[in-house]
Amino acid sequence: MNAAAVIGNVLSHVYLLFYALAVILWWRTMRRARLEHRALDSAFVFWGELLFWYGGLTLIWAGFFHGYEQHIAAASIGWQPSPFEYELGWFEIGIGIAALFARRQNYGYRLALTIPIVIFSFAAAAQHIAMMLTKHNFAPNNAGMMLWLNDIIMPLLLAWLAFAAREENR
Repeated sequence: MNAAAVIGNVLSHVYLLFYALAVILWWRTMRRARLEHRALDSAFVFWGELLFWYGGLTLIWAGFFHGYEQHIAAASIGWQPSPFEYELGWFEIGIGIAALFARRQNYGYRLALTIPIVIFSFAAAAQHIAMMLTKHNFAPNNAGMMLWLNDIIMPLLLAWLAFAAREENR
């Protein structure tokens, strides 16, 4: 394995660091609130952190890879990627930029971001599963951690947090 492959592999999994940061910052915020005797809704705080780190930074990161990295790599070997990748990349970048503001926003703003992220993630999961079933493409981006964590677990968690934090809407 050459250095470029190692760097590419590390960079394509940097989103895992974002998830860890979301949990650490949520825990720190809740601990600080408890020490200061402030009442915070744990689900609402965690939802905001996940929207910032997963919905914001991770989607911007993925948008760059979908929109540009694959085109750069494809040009070097003479392969023409689908123009759909640009659309996908810019959707991810747009939603990601809006999600960067979610930590300081109200329930309605967060819900308006959560709904398209959940729908998009489940659609991506369906597409990845279809690729495995029809084309027998079991590449790590289709069948690996990306499918389970980004396309199934995280949207389920976001939807549950939106439901659990519904009292913040009042």
